[in-house]
Amino acid sequence: MKLTKIVCLMLIAVFLCSALLCGCENNEEESSAPEVSDSRKPVSEYQDADGEYVAKTSGKRYDGKTITFLTCGESVVYESEILPNTVYYEEGASQTYPQIINDDLKIRAEQLELQLGLKLEEIQYYSPTRKNGEMLQYVMQGSLSSTEDYQVVVPCLYDGASLSLGGHLYNLRDLEGLQIDAPWWNAEFNESMTYAGQLYFTIGDLGLVNKACTSALFFNYELWNKYGLSEEFGGTPYELVRKGEWTVDVVFEAAKVMSNDLNDDGKIDYSDEFGWSGQLDDMWGIFFCSGERIAQADADGYPAITMYNQRSAKVIEKLQEFVKGKDYYVSANDFFGVTSSPVDLTREAFITGRCLFFNDALASVTRLGDMEMHFGVVPEPKFEKTQESIYSLVNPWGASCFAIPTTVLGDDLTMTIDALNVLGAVSKNTVARDYQETVLSYMKTRDDESAEMINEYILPSRACDIGMIYQWGGLDVLLQNLAYTPVGSFASQFESKKSAAETALEQTIEFYKDNE
Repeated sequence: MKLTKIVCLMLIAVFLCSALLCGCENNEEESSAPEVSDSRKPVSEYQDADGEYVAKTSGKRYDGKTITFLTCGESVVYESEILPNTVYYEEGASQTYPQIINDDLKIRAEQLELQLGLKLEEIQYYSPTRKNGEMLQYVMQGSLSSTEDYQVVVPCLYDGASLSLGGHLYNLRDLEGLQIDAPWWNAEFNESMTYAGQLYFTIGDLGLVNKACTSALFFNYELWNKYGLSEEFGGTPYELVRKGEWTVDVVFEAAKVMSNDLNDDGKIDYSDEFGWSGQLDDMWGIFFCSGERIAQADADGYPAITMYNQRSAKVIEKLQEFVKGKDYYVSANDFFGVTSSPVDLTREAFITGRCLFFNDALASVTRLGDMEMHFGVVPEPKFEKTQESIYSLVNPWGASCFAIPTTVLGDDLTMTIDALNVLGAVSKNTVARDYQETVLSYMKTRDDESAEMINEYILPSRACDIGMIYQWGGLDVLLQNLAYTPVGSFASQFESKKSAAETALEQTIEFYKDNE
């Protein structure tokens, strides 16, 4: 069981309220863009003279029509990332998003109607298993019978892959008028998911769940200062990120300063003091953030398995050595015998100041609201200083993506493209601007540096590994299982899976070739 499910469940379990569908007659009209009396030049292709993001559309209006998103969740009632929430926010009930985010969702819906005449609606589909579950079957069956009453699907990344391979989704790069390269879609993710010129699902500022399910590293600022780590490593974590010196060597060595068997039982566990609180997903996150991938594009643009190489072997060896350091590393996966939600135990150690680092998704911050000590948020570390880029992993189970079913045709397809452009641009002006409030609102000690880390480093660098999403030959599970195999076993473990993985990969490559 992947514990990140438990964390992302918290947000997914509060991300959608039910909406009533209203059928409306088509009332499309041609409309010309308003004349601009201001002679100032736009800031960029996507921005006006004031720096506000502006979408390009077909010029049509759709008064009386509705654009509907089909989303899935594991609970029957939860907050929406599509529509403004009323049950939670007007009746004073518990809420995950701060009010400013809910206000942004309201503005976004109003702007869609103002600019295109479109009403925004959402269908909640209860899918308790999420991955490969009820929603996937619902969409596949609807595609075959052409009975959909929605224009955009919002599945988890795993289901996005399954739907694309089944021929149920449009190649977004083929859709005329869709601003898929606009800054409101995540460029790193789109690049990581584009093969042979084909991209079937995406993430961006339109969504909140894909942001919440992005890897991040929380650190206790007071403990960092207590142990004099700025002097030892040349700065605070924030400063080291900016200087390009936030590496696994720094982070792993810093984690080793805390090790105290508080109950004198001869071992370090969640009840003691220790340096790093993690789980098996650490193997995914650190491997990805090191710049290594299970698969990447080859010279012809098709996915190729790149998991094992000279550099990745060094990454895995260092990672294995770290997670086997039981004096300072505590994995929640080791305590399922204690509770069905062991990440709560390790998170509590961080909240109470008994742990220096807590590695998880951004969504986890909503559970840290009781922490009195000053903590901060930084990206997971690079492998070495010479690594040019920082990467942040989007969890494929928890994160939702956006896609257009192939059954959306003609004027409805044009309408959907226009709507996504407008919603994306408005999201960039509102939700993207205010998202750090979702994190900072849960921090009793707020600082601008955490907001900087989220907006300038973590969110822009979020992407995923196609090998994790498509799971060829179980290489994704192998990566996690290396936490339990001996140091130096990477080569033999990889060879045992390589043949099956390449066979499964060939089927995916054939799909891309057939759709070129």
